[in-house]
Amino acid sequence: MRHPFFALSALAVLLTGCQSAPTARIATAPTPAGFEGNWRSVGGPVAYTATFAGGRFTSRESATGAVLAEGNYTKTGPAQTSIIYRSAARGEQTSVNCNQMAADRLACVNSAGARFELSRSA
Repeated sequence: MRHPFFALSALAVLLTGCQSAPTARIATAPTPAGFEGNWRSVGGPVAYTATFAGGRFTSRESATGAVLAEGNYTKTGPAQTSIIYRSAARGEQTSVNCNQMAADRLACVNSAGARFELSRSA
């Protein structure tokens, strides 16, 4: 009768030795939510960055850092925002509505019907 007891004890010791050490977790920055932060243009004739901060909107040309437009934005829904900005080059005011398609993607359309996308900057 001792034989099954020793066999089970040996099996338990072997299985205990096969367990792996806990895996280390690598800390990563949380994915930003909402519109706040820095975004970059996707496609289009001019590469630019857009910043949403505390209700203020600013876009800058990526190559030179020159301000392209400044204005304000208002969150109009859980994944929607409305932007009203003034173009630095022409001085024209434009209205834009954006939908956040994913944490890192905005799909926008301006008052003239032109569509464009922004991708969250790292």
